[in-house]
Amino acid sequence: MRWRHIALALFWLSATAASEMGTAPTREPLELRWPVACQISETCWVANYVDADPGKDAKDFRCRGRSYDGHDGVDIAIRDTAVMEQGMTVLAAASGVIHRVRDGVEDRALTDEASRRAVAGHECGNGVVIEHGAGWQTQYCHMKRGSLLVKEGQQVTGGQALGQIGLSGKTEFPHLHLTVRQAGKVMDPFTGQQMIAGCGIEGKPLWRADAQVVYEDVALCNAGIAGGPPNVDVIRSGHADSLTPNAQSAALVLWVDILGVETGDQIQFRLIGPDSKPVFENEQRVDRRQARRFVYAGAKRQSAPWPAGTYTGQVTLKRHDNGRIAAHKVNRAVTIR
Repeated sequence: MRWRHIALALFWLSATAASEMGTAPTREPLELRWPVACQISETCWVANYVDADPGKDAKDFRCRGRSYDGHDGVDIAIRDTAVMEQGMTVLAAASGVIHRVRDGVEDRALTDEASRRAVAGHECGNGVVIEHGAGWQTQYCHMKRGSLLVKEGQQVTGGQALGQIGLSGKTEFPHLHLTVRQAGKVMDPFTGQQMIAGCGIEGKPLWRADAQVVYEDVALCNAGIAGGPPNVDVIRSGHADSLTPNAQSAALVLWVDILGVETGDQIQFRLIGPDSKPVFENEQRVDRRQARRFVYAGAKRQSAPWPAGTYTGQVTLKRHDNGRIAAHKVNRAVTIR
């Protein structure tokens, strides 16, 4: 197990060991519900998949870069901390018995080395481990402090509330980290194969058919129009409305928060004014792969106020994919009175 997950594994060692003791389990498939009470691609998004590459590279099960080296689970992200504060419920992916519970870790995003040291030994943050029988186990990390609703030894059913998504442990944004194991081995729920199996291998997903789980190679999870250079911390805290422009704003800026950018992606910005003419058009090239990237473009106001009316913005991410160009778009509008 790679160093990034050693401390996390130490805390849950007894849970994993319990799966490996006693009668050798069978590989009967486990059917999983989506573990968050959200709508995929609308109110939640996969930020990272299981790293299916057994070497030093990082590839998801489709051989794309939606992972990082050694990542042993699925990261399900929500839009911002305001959504976290309102409450986004974490659900048991399948019926079983609560084996381990941890609560009390502060919800705090990692911002520097000091914050990383503060969570040493508690990388999973607040979390739950469920034993499902036949050697199957699910683990839920980064939950909100004080939100956990279950206790050790409790029987739970699939879909039952365990608590809420939080910002505890080793994380920079609110999300749930779900790890699936069978006989102590990490499994990829998107293929039903072991983590070390390699990418591009056909397999049967562990997700139930009614989970309606989809693969996203990229996600434009948030966007908006601001009255000046946007503050990413304000936006990711859920207060983008405070940046809404008016007639006297110094600029009109179109911004977007993206999950899963790849080197070579082209991000195009276009803002149309109330006269149906472009206020600005801009294109940026992504220079490196990132799990999450915040970018923006805009135009400064000249001496006159911005004309009243509705301004419509569109952000388009274009990616060359096996000889074709795939386009992902998000639209936003604001009215200046």
